[in-house]
Order: sequence, then C-alpha cells, then structure tokens
Amino acid sequence: MKVVFILLIACCFAMTAFGQQKAESPSPIAGDIIVQLAGGHTPQAVLENWQKTTFSSGMELQLSRQLSRHGNIHLLTYTPADGNGDLLLEEINRLPGVLSAQPNYVLEERSTPNDPQYGNQWDMDIINAAGVWDFTTGGLSALGDTIVLAIVDSGFDPGHPDLRDNVWRNYADTPGDGMDNDGNGYVDDHLGWDFIADDNTLPLTPHGHSVAGIAGARGNNGLGVTGVNWNIKLMLLATNQVDQVISAYEYIIDQRERYNISQGSEGAFVVATNASFGKSRVFCDQLPAWGNMYDLLGNVGILTGAGAANSPYNVEIDGDMPTTCPSEFLINVLNTTQSDQIAQTSAYGAVSIDMGSPGDGSYTIKTDDGYGEFGGNSAAAPHLSSAIALLYSLPCENLALSARTQPAQTALRIREALINSVDPVEALSGKTATGGRLNIFNSLEILQADCGASTGDLDITRIYPVPPLDDIYIEIETPDFEDGYQLRIYNVLGQLMANREFSPTRFGPKVERFDVGHWSRGVYFVILQYGKKWKSGSFLR
Repeated sequence: MKVVFILLIACCFAMTAFGQQKAESPSPIAGDIIVQLAGGHTPQAVLENWQKTTFSSGMELQLSRQLSRHGNIHLLTYTPADGNGDLLLEEINRLPGVLSAQPNYVLEERSTPNDPQYGNQWDMDIINAAGVWDFTTGGLSALGDTIVLAIVDSGFDPGHPDLRDNVWRNYADTPGDGMDNDGNGYVDDHLGWDFIADDNTLPLTPHGHSVAGIAGARGNNGLGVTGVNWNIKLMLLATNQVDQVISAYEYIIDQRERYNISQGSEGAFVVATNASFGKSRVFCDQLPAWGNMYDLLGNVGILTGAGAANSPYNVEIDGDMPTTCPSEFLINVLNTTQSDQIAQTSAYGAVSIDMGSPGDGSYTIKTDDGYGEFGGNSAAAPHLSSAIALLYSLPCENLALSARTQPAQTALRIREALINSVDPVEALSGKTATGGRLNIFNSLEILQADCGASTGDLDITRIYPVPPLDDIYIEIETPDFEDGYQLRIYNVLGQLMANREFSPTRFGPKVERFDVGHWSRGVYFVILQYGKKWKSGSFLR
C-alpha cells in the first residue's frame, strides 16, 4: 500500500507539472552506472551481451567492482564523452539478467549520567532516554551479545576521549600486518573501513563525528556528554557516494551474517545502521539497487534509522532517498525542535516519514576533542537508530534469544514497538505516518510484555520455601510498575521485622527476597500495600 500510494502521488504530480516551477534535478556522477543482476547472472555476461548491441559501437563499458554479493550489485564505468548516459541506462536495462541500471550520486549529509554537559542535552529528556537508563545503558544483550550500531557517514575521529571506548574493533583482524586475517576482503579493517579512499584510515569530518556522538558518546565517564547508549560499539564506515553506501551495507550484512551462522564466534552483532545522508527529490524506484539493500539488511536482523531531507517539502510528491523506500526494515524520522515543532528546514511525508525525532540544537561531540550543537535531520536519525540498539540491551532473555534465533522477526518486533509508542504531537499530525515523536521508554513498556512482565490485581501469589532456611521469597502481582509499593513482615507479637519500599520489576517475575536466617522460629505475617489497598499472607519459620 505504501508503494502504491507513493507512485500514484508521483504520477499525478508529474502529469500536472507543466507550468509549475521545476524542482532542482540531482546530478549523477558522470561515467558511473550501478547495475543489479538477477541470481545466476554475472557482470561479465552482461558486458558480453552489451558488446553485441548496436549502441555499444565506439563506447567502452567496463566492470569497476562488485558492490554487494548478497544483492548481486556491481559498478560499471564508461567514458562520459563516449555517449549519452540516459540512453546508455535504457539500453543496459534491456539486457538479459539486468534487474535495474541506475546512476551513481554524491550523497547529501543530513545534517542522568555524570557527564558535565549533560544538562545541555534536552534531546535525551524529550525522548525519555533516562527512563530506559534505569534498566539498561546499552552495550550487551541479556545473553551477553555485544551490541553493534553501524554509523555510515563521511568521517569520524575514533580517538575522541568521549568516543574511543565505544568504537567497534574487528578483533578477527590483526591491525598493521597487511593481511586480510578474517577473509572478508578488507585488509587491516580493525577500526572499520573508508569506502571513499578504499583503505583502512578513517577520514575526519565534523558531520559523521557528531552523528556518532549522539548515538554513542560514552556515558557516566565524567566527560562532556552522553550518547543515547552509554555503552555501545559503533562500527564506523566512511562513504559519500551511493556505490560506497551499497558496499558499506554489504560489509555490514557480511558481519551480521557471520555472527548468525557461527552463533557469535565470528562477525559482529550489528542490530542497526544509521543513515544521516540521502538524495533529495529522487524516489526509491529510481535507485532500486540502493533501495533493495534495506531488505537484505533486514533479512539478517538489521534495522536502519534514516533522516528526511533538509528541505521543507513533501517527500511523497517530490521524492527522497532513502526515506521513500518501502522496506519494513527502514524507519524514517524528521527533525523536531525542543518545543516539538517540525524544524523549518525539514522535509515531511504522511506515508514515508514514520515519526519525529529531536534534531536542531542537539548537543554532542565535535572535532578537536570538543563539544557543541549539531542539528538537521542528520541529528534526528541517530536518536532513532541508537534507540534501536538500546532496546536490544534490555534485561530480557526472551528478546535476546529471539534476536539470535529469529533475527529478522525480532527486528520487526523492535520496529513495531518504536512505531506504536510515539508521543502524540499535534504538529506531526498529517506530516508523519504516526503523528508522533520518538519516546524510547514507551517502547520499553511495549516490549516488556514479551519479557515475562505481567499486570493484575494487587496480590501475594506465592511465598517460598516454607519453612525457609536463610532466605524467604515473596512473589507478588501488581497493576503497574510505579514506585511506592511496600512489603512489611511482622512477627506474632506485632513487631515489625522488615520494611521495604520498591517498584516492581518490569522484566521477569516480581519477586522480593528477604534474609530471615537469623529470625526466631514461629509464624510471620506479610503485608503488601500500595496506597490504600493491601493484601496479606503468612509463613512459618
């Protein structure tokens, strides 16, 4: 339905465009063509078929490199002066085995811990990250899987003091030995890869660096700011063109696929990628090789958080990449302000853009070991992608096991929780699919139902073992998980032996343990109270 709606809108406006101001047309990279082939077809066979066409006369078309093994996507090159690029695309699209041929583009950038500048981070408050931090601050799943978030962007400083401890390292590769130790096709990719220069030295740019800080600046370390995840491993991959993004996605898929197949002994547990980049005024069906990568990522268990264009227009009418792609493994956000308004520079779309997320004025890391404000949809996207990673770290063994055994289905469950838990915002009604803004704590409350949490009438459901040796366990039921519940234990003389105020656990059984090994033998009475309601029970010591 999403695809049909977008295509209908696009067609209608194309038919009525005469006499209207023409939207700026993006310029492709001259001499580059990205092709996606059907299974079993090779680029060499395509080039052989090309040589048989009359259009090939006087024009040399060459294979540059493979971009994605999983997608069978390749980069072809030709000399721009040799012919008309648009006609060349049409001819290649007609060749047997070619699913799509598309141009290549330079991408657009979209642009309570003890950390001393946390007070500047209003964005963390508005998405209620602190509510989740009471239960997890990121880093590991409930079964001990190291959670990885891939930041695909233009450059980073992995040595920033507030970032370096959260940078992913490929320990299957020995740094500096000049060898591809893990056989993934990349030599010395210990700290990720620069797909721009095709080497292992990451470039430094302010954009990608600040994006990484929002997602995963080290929290509670007494320095600067915190990311949405205090603890996380950020896989840093540098790109600035469509072909490079496809290659970066293939690298990520390979890492997660290795992890899935080896049950964690190889690869990386990548759960999300961040897309603070894109191409304005282009629809997904115009760049299908790029767009198809999101389902390939999702098939191995990876969601993508993407930001809309930094221009105030309707993406359903004028297009945007990647936000108009229909993949269910893609979650799209637009830039909202501290007052929950749509930023004046943000694109929007009632079908393609899922929700709002804080952007302008976000406080994060800067180059030269600094800190400062960063904005645009480039800032909105990492709040969402890092929220995905944070939810994977909830203390829920059911969720962690599902991520291992059903990676794609678990990714969609995380998506469902995020989509169905937004805070309703009037300014986003009709401008986004949900009409709301990201709230991670609300997502936690949805997921807790999968994690053994329950609600019901106030009750003491079980007291065990009886008689106890040293510890007594009191299992209870509660209507919610708020603060203010009390458990009191009295002896037969009415003397108070224990008094505990608590909030019920959201993950797993609601059980409170008391040390009674030093108490006298006899009967003890238990009172569970919440406000004016109470329940009682007893046990024999």
